[in-house]
Amino acid sequence: MPRPWVVAVLLLCLIPVTGCNSVSGGGGNGTGDGLNLKAVPQASVSRAVAQEQEADAVALQVRDADGFVVSVPAGRDVVRQRAVQVSDDACAPVAFALAGAAVGKPASTVVRHATGDGADVTVVLAFYDAERAPAAMDALAAALDTCADGFTVTVDGQERRVSDLVPELAPQGADQAMALGGFSVTGDETKVPVEVVVFREGPTVGYLRAVPQGRAAGRDFGVPAAIVQAQLAKFS
Repeated sequence: MPRPWVVAVLLLCLIPVTGCNSVSGGGGNGTGDGLNLKAVPQASVSRAVAQEQEADAVALQVRDADGFVVSVPAGRDVVRQRAVQVSDDACAPVAFALAGAAVGKPASTVVRHATGDGADVTVVLAFYDAERAPAAMDALAAALDTCADGFTVTVDGQERRVSDLVPELAPQGADQAMALGGFSVTGDETKVPVEVVVFREGPTVGYLRAVPQGRAAGRDFGVPAAIVQAQLAKFS
């Protein structure tokens, strides 16, 4: 319900009298809208709409990967950076990627979940401003080199030890790409392989993180090629 003084001002400004072009508040200058309200810049609205359309265009859909079930995870199932704590801050970029979160500070992200071929895959597309996309790739590469011996990470309150981190063969077809693998070791020393493929196409970085369905596989486990190819194809 409008405040009484706002209603009064609006009613007065319907009468052809001077002084209704602006209303100052607290001694400040008026903005010209009569109520000191700031309109959302049209450029900002257009940019947000464009980013949303771009995300929809390049995000995986059910029809994109034969033999896989593709879905949009619920918000509570999406891992955010704040849910990931590491024993060594230098290892944070690797920890984020292994947990299924973006590195750095993207302007926005879109997440898909794909299951099939014995794997659970989280696909995060992160849209960055300016040079932050290459910077995210550089930070991940540096962390992989620094933290190859492993570290401890806590995700959503569950602590794991990451071990045996190694760079792996990166896919072709992007401006930049890298791949890495390692093991997530539980308290009872069960080793679960975690594989990650990361690629950059312009200001967008894709993080594809896979873990095996059911009992852990060996080192030969990887991010399914069908998912990697399907996601890269969305940018071609």
